[in-house]
Amino acid sequence: MQPGSNQIERIIVRSANWIGDAVMTTPALERLRSSFPKSHIALLATPRTAGLFEGSPFVDEIIEYRRREEGARAFLRTMKVLRARRFDLALLFQNAFEAALLAWMGGARLRIGFAEQGRSLLLTHRLHRGSRHRNRHQIRDYLDIVAECERVFLGGNLKSQISPPLPHLIASQTQRRAAASLLQSRGIESGSRPLVALNAGATNSRAKCWPEDRFTALADQLVDALNAQIVFIGAASERDGAERIIQRMKRRGAINLAGETSMTELIGALDTCDLLVSNDTGPAHISAALGRPTLTIFGPTNEFETAPMGPRAELIRAEGIECARCMLRDCPIDHRCMTRIAPQEVFERALKLLEEKRPAQG
Repeated sequence: MQPGSNQIERIIVRSANWIGDAVMTTPALERLRSSFPKSHIALLATPRTAGLFEGSPFVDEIIEYRRREEGARAFLRTMKVLRARRFDLALLFQNAFEAALLAWMGGARLRIGFAEQGRSLLLTHRLHRGSRHRNRHQIRDYLDIVAECERVFLGGNLKSQISPPLPHLIASQTQRRAAASLLQSRGIESGSRPLVALNAGATNSRAKCWPEDRFTALADQLVDALNAQIVFIGAASERDGAERIIQRMKRRGAINLAGETSMTELIGALDTCDLLVSNDTGPAHISAALGRPTLTIFGPTNEFETAPMGPRAELIRAEGIECARCMLRDCPIDHRCMTRIAPQEVFERALKLLEEKRPAQG
């Protein structure tokens, strides 16, 4: 006899580690909350992604997992926390072996995830990938895990959809206030002229990066045509690259915020911006999920699987590149998937996005 939803009182969800991946879990979290409305849902998340879920209606608490910062001590401490909470069910959105090991050692009675990374024996309910997962958006993988929960505990299935639901984030008042304070401290007055964010780096792949000289040309065009205020965002490791672009710009006044924003400030700032033009990185997913105009430049990565999704999110890539979507972190040839995207082409697409009427808020 299968357990019913009334026997699933406490659920722990191991969130994805990367920012973009974590944003893509939000439709699955929403579906989980809908299917188990009376269950206590806790999210186990790293410090860099925990802020994404501040005030989320889909989770009841966030447990911070500091494995990267504190090593084995964090694993042992978190294991004890999970044991003390006595979770009935663990959903593993992260596909690492450690995620399953922690859920097992943490005493979760039932454990659901993909049977990968040698962790099959640690799971009580296993999902398997097949060829159908190729060119299939990652959002669907997270929804599959929730669908398995519905099948096992509710006797139903998540209905197939032509398109996966869009990730959805709402900036809190705290996030908006934090961003306003940061922007004002740097002399940026939102609303006085278009505020455009550029994300010119990518922490885990040099091949993802549109060349810096192209970002320089784009930034100057945006200033010339729109009198736009330009802000650069990104990780601390991307700050030097943003600074080089700013120094090469013909127009002065761009602000470098790369490495200077907390997650709270970043979400609030992206919600304030009129447009984000970005490489394929986490902030593009945040901006898209906030419903902001977002243009993401793709080259070596597969947009069919990981494109930022949102009502005003678009992507751009060079057509006819035979080695596109290679998934390599460093290009072994001439980086043609990125160098063949001209600044004028990106500028025209960005201008069109800015000119489109923003949909009414529900």
